[in-house]
Amino acid sequence: MTASGRRARHRIRPAAGVVGFVLKFMIFWTVALVLVSQVPNVERWAVDVTVANLIRVLRLFSVQSLVSGNRVLAGATSIEIVPDCTPLMPTLVLWAAMCAFPVAWRRRMLGLLLGAAVVWVFNLLRVLALLAVLQWRPQDFKVAHVYLWQTGTLLAVTAMFVLWVRFQTRPAVAR
Repeated sequence: MTASGRRARHRIRPAAGVVGFVLKFMIFWTVALVLVSQVPNVERWAVDVTVANLIRVLRLFSVQSLVSGNRVLAGATSIEIVPDCTPLMPTLVLWAAMCAFPVAWRRRMLGLLLGAAVVWVFNLLRVLALLAVLQWRPQDFKVAHVYLWQTGTLLAVTAMFVLWVRFQTRPAVAR
């Protein structure tokens, strides 16, 4: 094989890896969406856990709070937690990306667990910030909720995945 043939084959290999990753990601994401749509109790569980964690944090900081179904009353402000307010979908996106990336399953499982925990904490901070916006700047709620925090969530999940990938592909330290 000529030198130019080896170079051409070498250039194609990374592109094939990216295509493989994207295809695997799409398969994992589709399976996750089908499962969530077929098992509605998963979304109900995510709402219940989000409400319970929100109440715990509010009470930890001595904020008077009440729960009525999926509505949380914190001081004079109330917020309704719906499935889109939970970290379920961002966690599933992160998991789909991690499952599509070629790495040993032991490392992947650690990433899945830690990634889920970080996404859930991030989401809790997001909901707390939105409660604060509702309390002090209710006219800015829509902008904060729809534009800032949804974009922030996408960026946070992407950053978590990129950091996880970088951790997986670091060169070994010479001894």
